[in-house]
Amino acid sequence: MPMLSSSSPLLGLIAEAAAPSLLSGPLPMMFLMFAVLYFLVLRPASKAEKARRERIGGIKKGDKVKLNGGILGTVASVDGDVAMVEIAERVKVRVIKAELSDVVQEPAAGGEAAKAS
Repeated sequence: MPMLSSSSPLLGLIAEAAAPSLLSGPLPMMFLMFAVLYFLVLRPASKAEKARRERIGGIKKGDKVKLNGGILGTVASVDGDVAMVEIAERVKVRVIKAELSDVVQEPAAGGEAAKAS
């Protein structure tokens, strides 16, 4: 086996091949995983929550809403952060607007007619 001296070109090639790459470490991989998680999960969830808050903030009398417990009702009145929701005939409950789950869209009349036939 030949002896390697400090001036040997073979030693330079071995040292160059063994140098670690900046992208092969754990820190860049963790950053990449966080970026993927952010763009695939966190950002869309944040956008959906912002849109829900805007819908809840804009409720008015007559809107159909769903409470966090799954109860459906109609907004009878809105006073600041509190909404009066009618959940049955002559049954109204006061609800903090933050506890409303979402505004419910009415199904199209054509969809009900299709179910009846």
